[in-house]
Amino acid sequence: MRKNLVIPAVFLLALTALASQRSLESLKDEADHAQGGHQAKLSSELAEYLVGAADQQFTQGNNEQAQATIQDVLKYAQLARDAAVKSHDSLKQTEIKLRETLRRLESLKRTLALEDRPPVDAVQKKIEQFRQDLLDAMFPPKKKG
Repeated sequence: MRKNLVIPAVFLLALTALASQRSLESLKDEADHAQGGHQAKLSSELAEYLVGAADQQFTQGNNEQAQATIQDVLKYAQLARDAAVKSHDSLKQTEIKLRETLRRLESLKRTLALEDRPPVDAVQKKIEQFRQDLLDAMFPPKKKG
């Protein structure tokens, strides 16, 4: 009786994983092809979402895949920053999402083995610089003169 329940449960889990992977790819494609403030919004949301995906990958022991996902977090955070600064649209929302992404990365980092932390640290530092770039775009430093 239990075997009859296990097989459909495993099938359902595999189907769910496939669907989420497909939706993740469509989100990436949409973020890559969007323009201006919409691209900034999608990319920043995707960067935040990918931190959770990396967390799951680390939990499952897929460290190499998780590190690649962390690099995707950096890619989409940079894309969000670039689109927001270039279009001068969604600066505040992008900065808020990148701040949340940093918070989630910090939380993730605390669960990692010591040898898995340096790449996450490097990504955190770069995203912090992206946030500063956004803040500078919103509030330019006053010129002395």
